[in-house]
Amino acid sequence: MAKLMAMRQRIKAIQTIKKITHAMRLISMSTHSRLKHKETPLNHYCNSIENLFHKIKPSFPRWHNPVIMPSKSHHHKDLIILVGSQKGLCGTFNSALFKSFDSIIRNYNSKHIQIIAVGKRSADYVKARKIAPTIETYDKFTAATLNSILKKITHTILNANPTFHSVTVVSNVLKTFFIQKPKATTIIPFTRKNSNEESQLPEDYIWEQKPQELLDSIAYLAVQSSLEHLLFQSLLSEQAARFLSMDGATRNAESLLEKAELAYNKLRQAKITRELTELSGSFQ
Repeated sequence: MAKLMAMRQRIKAIQTIKKITHAMRLISMSTHSRLKHKETPLNHYCNSIENLFHKIKPSFPRWHNPVIMPSKSHHHKDLIILVGSQKGLCGTFNSALFKSFDSIIRNYNSKHIQIIAVGKRSADYVKARKIAPTIETYDKFTAATLNSILKKITHTILNANPTFHSVTVVSNVLKTFFIQKPKATTIIPFTRKNSNEESQLPEDYIWEQKPQELLDSIAYLAVQSSLEHLLFQSLLSEQAARFLSMDGATRNAESLLEKAELAYNKLRQAKITRELTELSGSFQ
């Protein structure tokens, strides 16, 4: 009887875990679907800002911005933005990211690095490792807090004194729904991505304000949009990774539940058979 009770409790525990993982699987898929609808407009916005900058820049070749195109100095600082997840239960999403982060920072001088951690898992990781000074941490990283985090990080980058020699974002990007890979993206110095623009003649624009001010504004928007795209991709990848992890956990729970119920029924049937045999034997 004690063994049957233990098996019954185990079956109930597996059923509870299955309900939780199934619920998290549904939530992840729902969140991923909502974010996916916003991906196309965001990509279009980022490409439009960047293309506008590359079209206008040839009209004022003397333009230079020390924040967007910094020059290296003896006391320069490199900023690394590590973007992880707020919660766990998303497979190798964070472990693969941190492994890539460790390999990247080996190329930097630890005295010249500053770190911004986005997501509670990233914040806990850099705090435990103590690799370099962490100037900002954002534990609550969700779709609802993305814009506020984006504005704060952009303000930090654009108003740094002295300016950062480079700004690199280490985050996960969504290759396919089933594949998320960590990637290091340099957003400062801001470089030309469309080589075809070199061959185009500059267009004739009417400048209602100073070209320096206009190009500064557009360049800042381009950097901000690049950062927004990377943060958004990390959120999208996180939800896909969590769905895959919870889907696998749910399937494993179903398999364990089936085996546990089969073992329980066999043991129960054997106990009933034994009791019937003992009972029939007592009448003889």
